[in-house]
Amino acid sequence: MRTSLWQSFALELDARRPGFALGPWFTMNAMLALDGELDAGRLAAAFDTLQRRHDILRTDSRTAELELVREAALHIPVPLAAPIRLQLSGDRLTLHLHHMVSDPVTLWLALTELAALYSGEDLPSAPQYADYLLDEAEQVGRNTDAAGAWWQSRVTDAKICPQPSSAPGSPFAYRSELLSAAEAARVDQLIRSHRSTPLVTLLAALASAMEPSAGDTLVFNTLFSKRDRPAWQRVLGPCLVPSVLAIPRSTGSLATDVPAMRDAVVGCSRYARYPVLELEVPPRTPFFEYVPQQWPGGYDFGAVRGEVIAAAGPKDTGLADALAIRVRPTADGVLAGHFSGDGSDWSEPLVKAVASGVRDYLLG
Repeated sequence: MRTSLWQSFALELDARRPGFALGPWFTMNAMLALDGELDAGRLAAAFDTLQRRHDILRTDSRTAELELVREAALHIPVPLAAPIRLQLSGDRLTLHLHHMVSDPVTLWLALTELAALYSGEDLPSAPQYADYLLDEAEQVGRNTDAAGAWWQSRVTDAKICPQPSSAPGSPFAYRSELLSAAEAARVDQLIRSHRSTPLVTLLAALASAMEPSAGDTLVFNTLFSKRDRPAWQRVLGPCLVPSVLAIPRSTGSLATDVPAMRDAVVGCSRYARYPVLELEVPPRTPFFEYVPQQWPGGYDFGAVRGEVIAAAGPKDTGLADALAIRVRPTADGVLAGHFSGDGSDWSEPLVKAVASGVRDYLLG
């Protein structure tokens, strides 16, 4: 069975940490608040049609059934053998997709189609993830030489990980507020004034905060969303490319850092379709991801309106490895970070010092 670059990368992670990517908590999740009562039979039929439209949502010809539950939960287990679950509990509707077959965009596209099917709309034929896989493989083959040469030139002098401690710390996983809503609004103005983006600006701040551990190039594992052809704007499936961010060390000045970081991000994204496992990146390279706030305004199930009130990725399962940092704005404007690691090199106190350094850089 052909797998995408993202799926192959996730399988490699699972081989190192059994259960991490193939386990039932590796999911994408959304919860809607409904302003009326949905017809369960009509919803079940729409859910069945949704799965029949998209091969990746079902196993062979089998489809999952709508679950009527007493209490809604944002996180529930989803076995990969049955990669989608839909639950209805009074005025709450939740959708859960295994991350091996989905990404955030897939979550919202699936809800869009579900609402349209419930409302009786006629939908055009759906592009299939199998076609995306073929296109991705073709692009990888066509660009391998150029991408390989570019990446090798970028990671030659990379150094980012502290040396493992002789007395390693404990594994950790926690969420923390990086910036309050008021502080995030100030930083947003700063980003605009420098014609930057949140990702570029955050990378500049991270480079500054990690300066004591940095070589001339800092490298982070990351993910790029690649829906760069019209058909892939509507396809359900994980259109993600695991790659690395190879960025220069910070100069300490945002005005100087932004152009250099921007050029690095553009290059990394351009050459992202490359087997990342073949890159000679330092061992235990940290993971960094900026997740923008992309919650849709809501969905109309006929006369019933569904508003997104919660969304989340995989649940913490205690399988932390190297340092992972995920930063996202919340619905109330706070810039929040999720930090995890096994404590063997990036200990929790060191990570908290890095987070403090990020704040100092951004708030000046």
